[in-house]
Parts: sequence; structure tokens; C-alpha cells
Amino acid sequence: MPGPLVELFAQYARGAGAQVAVAADAQAAASIIAGGPAGRVCCTAEVRDRYPALYRALTQAGGPVAVAEEIAAQEPDRAALAVALAGETGVLRARAGVAETGSVVLADNGLAPRLLSMLADVCVVLLPATAILPDLDAAAALLEQLDQAGCRYVSLVTGPSRTADIERVLTIGVQGPKTLQIIIVTQEDR
Repeated sequence: MPGPLVELFAQYARGAGAQVAVAADAQAAASIIAGGPAGRVCCTAEVRDRYPALYRALTQAGGPVAVAEEIAAQEPDRAALAVALAGETGVLRARAGVAETGSVVLADNGLAPRLLSMLADVCVVLLPATAILPDLDAAAALLEQLDQAGCRYVSLVTGPSRTADIERVLTIGVQGPKTLQIIIVTQEDR
């Protein structure tokens, strides 16, 4: 049963335009992802390694699942790497969620996961329920730890990409994912 931090996080994340689901485990998370838009799925090596049951289930449900870092190893040119990672569905793991804003903290040392989080049409973020922090003060402490640990790419993401022009016309997905789907995983693989 989700606790108060999970419920508060979900409320604010939905208010910012994110889709939020709660999954009991990696298998349930894979079912949610597989039930989404058809097309290529690309995940980070961290997702593949930390959630092997999810990775296997995605592979069995829809065919091969690309791994961002493996694509990067084959494509040293940054522009070509960006093209290779753009579109379809990208799956990443959040370091934390912030209950008072519905934001997720993404942190990686590699360019490929960072590009995947920004260039996928549908960005699916796996958020361990135990990693939801109560407020931005707690998130600031985590950000300081990540900085001291040398994380090169850190983002605080709230909802899908959105922008409005001078005439106040709101457009979703111009400078990032059109859809942000957060799956709160209550029990992680071990």
C-alpha cells in the first residue's frame, strides 16, 4: 500500500502533466511499459542491470530492447548518438523523487543516459518508492552528495517538456519528451 509520500508525489507529478503509475515489482512495471505506445524501447545499462526481470519481460513482450550505453559505444560521434537515441520510448531510473513538487532527480555520468532522458518521445522513469524525499531541502542535500560523487549530468525534472511562445500558446514536447511517465516501484529486484 503506497504511503503518504508516494500519494503526495503522485498528486504533484500528475498536476505537472506526468503520467504516474504504481507497480508492485519490476514485472508489473514491464507490463505498464509494454502496454504503452508501440515502437522501439531503449533503456540505460543501470535499468538493465538493476531490474533484470523488467529487462527480460520487455524483451519478451516486444522484441529487442536497446541499451543506450551500448549504442554510445558503437557511435562515438555525439550528433549521430543523439539521432540514434531520439524518438520512441526511453526507460531510466530516478535517483529520487520530490514529494512536494512531483519532480524526479535524474543523475548519470554518461552522455548516453542524459541524451535518452531528453530525446525520447516517451520518457519512462522508474522511481523506487523508498527514494521519494519529502521536500526540496532533502533534494538539495542529495544534489550536493551527487555533486561530491562526481555525477556529471544531474536534472530535476517536473512533467513533460513544455514551452509557450510570446502569444502564450502552450506546446508540449518541443524541447524534450512529449510524455513523462513515472512508474513508482514499491519492491525492487535484488
